[in-house]
Amino acid sequence: MNMSRIVKIFVVVVLTGLSCACTNSKESESEIKAVEVDLNKALPLTENVQSVDVMTLKDSETGHLPGHLSKVVFRRDSIFVLDMFKDNGLYVYDSDGNIINSFVNRGEGPEEFQVIRDFNVTSDNIILFDPRSDEPFIFLDRDLNFLSKDKIGDCEYHFFYDSKNDSWWLDRGNDAYDGSDSKLIYKKGSGSKTMLKIPDNLKNITFGIWHSFTELSGDSLLYIPVVENVVYLCEPDNAKPLYCLDFKSKWYEFKKGDRNEGTVNLWDRIAEEGYVNTLDILSDGRNVLHTFNSGDRHYVLIVNTDTYASRLYYLTEEEHENLGDAVAYHNGQIIFGVPGKLVKVSMKRDSDKS
Repeated sequence: MNMSRIVKIFVVVVLTGLSCACTNSKESESEIKAVEVDLNKALPLTENVQSVDVMTLKDSETGHLPGHLSKVVFRRDSIFVLDMFKDNGLYVYDSDGNIINSFVNRGEGPEEFQVIRDFNVTSDNIILFDPRSDEPFIFLDRDLNFLSKDKIGDCEYHFFYDSKNDSWWLDRGNDAYDGSDSKLIYKKGSGSKTMLKIPDNLKNITFGIWHSFTELSGDSLLYIPVVENVVYLCEPDNAKPLYCLDFKSKWYEFKKGDRNEGTVNLWDRIAEEGYVNTLDILSDGRNVLHTFNSGDRHYVLIVNTDTYASRLYYLTEEEHENLGDAVAYHNGQIIFGVPGKLVKVSMKRDSDKS
């Protein structure tokens, strides 16, 4: 399936928008560290590769195989793969690509799901998120046996469970309904708190992205709201701006009337006019990796969170189609995903400017 079409399917609605001034509306007087992103200075990714390792994901006896790699998590010797579109479910492989198990119990039964949009892997279990269910959070043991379901709280797109603090971060995107203007919710025990609110001009304008949360070493959690250019550091009971990606004139500034254009038409116009879109976030624990599109190119940006130095690469449309999307950033390798394969790319160290 063409990647732009997949993005359109996933466009359930998004776009947020802090302007490229890199100041936060909640803390307008405080400066945010700006990472300047000049697309004209991007290096061709394929000419700066040190090595490439292709892992084939071997089929299961059940006949289920992820046809679209939406999210990939590495934990010890296991690789967890979410397929949101082709054969929706969670798949677990060993470090050689042999399938260990899968959870593909689609349906409306008590131990089934309608659609999995996100998942977390903890030390004890796996948590799935099914936004179509009245109890959207599904708990499995490490062998993917069903344990329970729970409501937890108000979530629409992505989530993160902090097992050390027994707390939840819930991403609602820009969906405003029932009088709620909450974008990011922090929940601990029976209490919950709105950490970020939806700007008035962005209410009910949300295009989906693959990842909203990513972890740094030292138990730090980062969050990027859907199509927003500010990255937040999430701490217990607090979310504060960490840095901003300054795309200059390539960042679209949203207006109140944009929602009247219709979600798909708006997304098409932003893409056709060459603005940055589908801004995503990943981390290998030390550096942060952002991917995004602009014009007919797909970009990969690596940010050092100690110095905020960055490296910017691009893929042509054909190269992006062949490599797929970046689905993980692990041990310094960019992990691209295509049906049945993980492509692990190591970049040249002599091009490391961070």
